[in-house]
Formats: sequence, C-alpha cells, structure tokens
Amino acid sequence: MFVPYRIFRPTTRILSSTSAPDILHWVTQSLESNVACLLLDLQDVMFMDSSGLGALVIASKRVKKVGGRLALCSLSGQARMAVEMSSLDTILEIYDTPQDFLQLFSSQDSMRSPHHDSSPS
Repeated sequence: MFVPYRIFRPTTRILSSTSAPDILHWVTQSLESNVACLLLDLQDVMFMDSSGLGALVIASKRVKKVGGRLALCSLSGQARMAVEMSSLDTILEIYDTPQDFLQLFSSQDSMRSPHHDSSPS
C-alpha cells in the first residue's frame, strides 16, 4: 500500500496571525496534490497564540474532511503548553520527533520519499 506524506517545518519562532496562513496554504496545496497524510514539525516554534491554535484546528478539519491525518511533532515550551491547555492534543496526533511519525510507514514496501517543505510555496 502506498501512502504519500508531506512534512512542513515552519521557520517562524511565533505561530500567530502572520504565520498561520502559511500552514493553511501548505495544507490546502498538499490536499490538492492528493497528499493527505501531513506532519507539522514545530521544532522552531517557541510561541503559539490563539490564531496559531485556530489555524491548527482549521487545518485538522480540512484534512479530516478528506479522510487524511494531520500530526504535529517537536512541540516544546509555550507552544506545547498552548496545545495541551486548549486540548488540541486530544484531537491531533502528536509525536516527539519526525522519525516517530515516519515509523508509521516503515512497514510499507513502496513508501515514497517524503516531501520536506520549509515554505508553503
């Protein structure tokens, strides 16, 4: 079974109203490319406000609508606290590292090379 996936690692340190549209654009672009298994690697994100949390909710709904999955990894500091306090950790899959997420696909023989995105272009 072949399951394509994409990984997006925002380079911003603050996930807010100015950077949240990048995530939504990436999700939309991925879904339009028929890739519905998505990982947001938030290693560089140190702070997340309500706009950032809202973008994660919207992204999750878009992905679930097409039967896909949206996961987060590398959460730390205030960003992790914001996700936990908003209970998003109960709706989103959360992994410690990208490698933990990729283990989901390790048993698949025909796994495609990941699409690592650092910008939503």
